[in-house]
Amino acid sequence: MEDTTKTWGIRGISADVRQAVITQSQKQGMKAGEWLTVAILEKIKQDRNAGKALVATNGKPAVSAEDASAVLALLERLQGVGIEPPDRMKRKAITLVRRCMALTKA
Repeated sequence: MEDTTKTWGIRGISADVRQAVITQSQKQGMKAGEWLTVAILEKIKQDRNAGKALVATNGKPAVSAEDASAVLALLERLQGVGIEPPDRMKRKAITLVRRCMALTKA
């Protein structure tokens, strides 16, 4: 049976984090150093990709929930002051909301 209380250290890493590394590495059948390397590389990759925008696969620009919300708010304001929005504007708003919903489901 392997001793799971082996000590290792990096300045600033608490004992509970070290134990979590040992536990996770054993679950995946890796040495702690190998597991740390993979975890660090994955974190770096996530950080690099965090600022990248999502690209719609059909070539159309991506739609955000904020865009859809802003259009709906505009339609509500128009109706609130007694102006009936044109049917074309209503249809465009519905299309925008549907695109937004489709992107959030994907």
